[in-house]
Amino acid sequence: MHYPDAFDWHGCEAVQFNPDKLSGRATVGATRMDVDGVLSNFDDGLSEEEIAESFQVDLDAVRNIIAFAQSKRMKAIA
Repeated sequence: MHYPDAFDWHGCEAVQFNPDKLSGRATVGATRMDVDGVLSNFDDGLSEEEIAESFQVDLDAVRNIIAFAQSKRMKAIA
């Protein structure tokens, strides 16, 4: 699935921005996992559950990030 290049994660409750983590890029909650990692792993065929387990992040956060990205993608296509 293709997502817009300059993806704006503001408004996604599961995402945080911290200048001291990953140079301020969007992360899954308070973790150090880049949200792009969630999307790329999902696109590679991992389930939401597998992503959460593999990277030890909250399953609800993974679901929220994927749903948010898919809704943004649909708006970009329209």
